[in-house]
Amino acid sequence: MSKDVMTWLQEVRKLDGDLLADMRVEARNHQHLGQVAAFPYRKEGEIYAAKFRTVDKKFLSTKDVKRGLYNADALSRDEELPIVITEGEIDCLTVIQSGFLRAVSLPDGWTEQGNKTEDLVAAEEHLRQSPYVIVAGDNDAAGESLPRTMANILAGHDVRYVEWPEGCKDANDVLITLGEGEVAARLNAAKRLDPPGGLISGFSDLPPLSNRRVLKLGRDPFDDLIALELGEISVWTGLPGCGKSTLVTWLAHEVAKKEGVRNGMIAFETHSHRFRDQLARIETHQSWEKLPTAMREQLTDKLDKIWRIVHVTDDDNNDTNLGWLESMIKTLALRDGCKVIIIDPWNELEHLPEPGESMTQYINFALRFIRRLAKRLEVHICVVAHPKKMSTEGTPRPPTGYDIADSAAFFNKPGLGITVHPGSEDFVVSLLNWKTRDVLLYGTRRCKRDVQFAEAWGGYNAISDPAEAAPMQMEAEF
Repeated sequence: MSKDVMTWLQEVRKLDGDLLADMRVEARNHQHLGQVAAFPYRKEGEIYAAKFRTVDKKFLSTKDVKRGLYNADALSRDEELPIVITEGEIDCLTVIQSGFLRAVSLPDGWTEQGNKTEDLVAAEEHLRQSPYVIVAGDNDAAGESLPRTMANILAGHDVRYVEWPEGCKDANDVLITLGEGEVAARLNAAKRLDPPGGLISGFSDLPPLSNRRVLKLGRDPFDDLIALELGEISVWTGLPGCGKSTLVTWLAHEVAKKEGVRNGMIAFETHSHRFRDQLARIETHQSWEKLPTAMREQLTDKLDKIWRIVHVTDDDNNDTNLGWLESMIKTLALRDGCKVIIIDPWNELEHLPEPGESMTQYINFALRFIRRLAKRLEVHICVVAHPKKMSTEGTPRPPTGYDIADSAAFFNKPGLGITVHPGSEDFVVSLLNWKTRDVLLYGTRRCKRDVQFAEAWGGYNAISDPAEAAPMQMEAEF
């Protein structure tokens, strides 16, 4: 019985028997899956974990063990050879069989969310020691984002991508249908993602890029105004004390839960404990201090899956300038897999124009730089910015991007512009969309909508639907 899975690997998947033996792939009877192929994960030659796969594509792995990259020992050998990154153990073995010996695989493939960067970031030093890295992922919607992510992690290094033949999803498909020679030919023909000096191509030869993705709350009237495109920036403004930070935090939290993404918070004016308390109220309708210990632990586990926080240290050696901000955003995006990153507020950054450069010129450059960073990292960056001092006579008007100090770039650069403004009644908040770059893609438009702020739990409702969101359900009773 245990022979069948090995026969399948050799006769159906076309993998060489000697290679399988050398990589110590073997058949086993798994207590949960039955007959499986076991792909051992080794470190310095010693097996420490395994991935188990059935013929009909069911998977399990060694319990409670962090596996890292498959065939990771290859990273530290033959440094004059390129490294090939695949999305599965069988594809990795296919690439090795085709002559590219420094092949590794992500332990559990890639996802359209692009949130499995931890093992790639951990291997950065070894990857940079290669002459170049070839990304040989799957030919699907998820795989399209892997080359760009790899190029972001290895910024400045030679990163190339493979184009598989029509009808072939991955390296093993090519092996099965066209043979080892075609796999090798495709790997040898891999194109550099960011060649020095730029790239000229036709539409038929565009480098891979994720499909444009827009994150929305999925509730009226918010979806009339607000859409967060990955690869873009938004600007959020409002009078002091109007609740723009509260609104952005609540919105990002609810969007993350709906869309299955993680947020990053770079807050200069809100203490992390206060931020935690707002999220506790949103989730449980109680302050953090009133939660029992077990409830706190459950909430913390949930929040850790949704948020990462940048703690801004208050010392003379910490320059929170544009270079520092770039480092924080890259870390949040590449190491922690954050897709929405909040800068709150922009005004608290240390802005350092070059000698002879006006503040207007600097802000224009800085926002263009942040937007390019968002595009390259495929994240959405929310910039919370205070307006300049406005007239206090009569009823104050809602500020827009043109009212933010130093530059009209706050209006011109973002894909989305939102103002949070006090409504005509207590706890009514007016949301004003004053900028939508792509109406068709976002499904939003320039308009104003009033919503109800639920002070007790820190969330927002449509005026016509005042029911509060249900608090988080706990696994235990107290």
